[in-house]
Amino acid sequence: MKKSLKYLLFGLAALMMVVAVSSCEKDKGGVEPPPDENPNPNPEPGDNTDKLFEAILKVYVETTVVPTYQSLAEAALEMRAANEALKTNPSDETMQAASDAWMKARIAWEISEAFLFGPVGEQALDIDGHIDSWPLERDQIEAVLADGALGLEGKEAWLMDAEVIGFHVTEYLLYRDGESRPVAEVTDAELHYLTAATDALVWDCVLAYVAWVGEENVSDEMKAVFNENPDVVKHLNDNPNYKNFANRLTTKEGYSSWGDALSEIAVGASEIAGEVGATKIEAPYTAQKTEDVESWYSWHSLDDYQNNIRSIKNAYLGGVDDNSRQTTSLSAYLAENNASLNTDIKAKIDDCLSKIAAIGKDGKSFYEVVRDQTNKAEVDAAVDACIELQTLFDSIIANLE
Repeated sequence: MKKSLKYLLFGLAALMMVVAVSSCEKDKGGVEPPPDENPNPNPEPGDNTDKLFEAILKVYVETTVVPTYQSLAEAALEMRAANEALKTNPSDETMQAASDAWMKARIAWEISEAFLFGPVGEQALDIDGHIDSWPLERDQIEAVLADGALGLEGKEAWLMDAEVIGFHVTEYLLYRDGESRPVAEVTDAELHYLTAATDALVWDCVLAYVAWVGEENVSDEMKAVFNENPDVVKHLNDNPNYKNFANRLTTKEGYSSWGDALSEIAVGASEIAGEVGATKIEAPYTAQKTEDVESWYSWHSLDDYQNNIRSIKNAYLGGVDDNSRQTTSLSAYLAENNASLNTDIKAKIDDCLSKIAAIGKDGKSFYEVVRDQTNKAEVDAAVDACIELQTLFDSIIANLE
């Protein structure tokens, strides 16, 4: 998700949008219901609303956040095994298996981005920045390959600059132009770099899982992986406020109210919706900079962006996919208190998914769309839909806090 310095402009834009939404809430209604619905969508603390908010947070954590991070950690370990097999036995078959494992881990990561407010965020452990920064520093990567990649170890890689490790450097080593690279083109130095960078990625993915649920609540395998690198353990120990964050969120520890804690769901959804529209889609297209297109070596960008929106859908509706939706969720709360807003949000989520997919009409990758400056109408429509979705979630936030 993270692009160097991207939050400087995005944060200002988001702040302006929140101010604009807040200033017109009385006209638009925010989460205020129409007269024939519940006249008090946010009753005073101390009544059953607090218990409801607590229940929503508990279900959200247990059925969406924790399973997502567990899947991410498990997929990262599969990626490690596939890349080790590739290094040990280089072939087009093992290269394809390694590429497929990268893709599985990548999907698991992108579908987590609606809850970067916790340990993963840049104001916390900054796992996001560590494993998902782009564009890459290609000159530095080539220098590592030329100078010392054959001796590079995972613990050393974990301490390197974010722009030379993480998802995008492993993608660069595995893919070209949307295809798995022929193994004959891959050097021994690249294979060593790949496995070292993958170790660093594994530790960050496992760190995200452990930070959310607590080391005492993960499997022995996950504990062992977490403790492989003392620097990773120290990083969490140095930031104790993000240990077992699931428990902190579901007990509102550090929050002023249950509404304040619950607003994290809407904040996370709002931020990634705006991010997808303004930073991931609009910015590279407007600047005509293909190097700013995320996941462009694998041509997986539009899938990434749709998975970000699916992350919002999971956070809002509960569960991890359409087959595991929950009856207790932020959506269910809005359905009781502002049915029209809930309907609008659900419709706009689906609208974002379809309009992002439409950018790739005629089988084009987003890299090609940016490079050739085509499909402008589809790009604009997707950007507008994402910003509209962000605005809908912003209308919830002020009424919950």
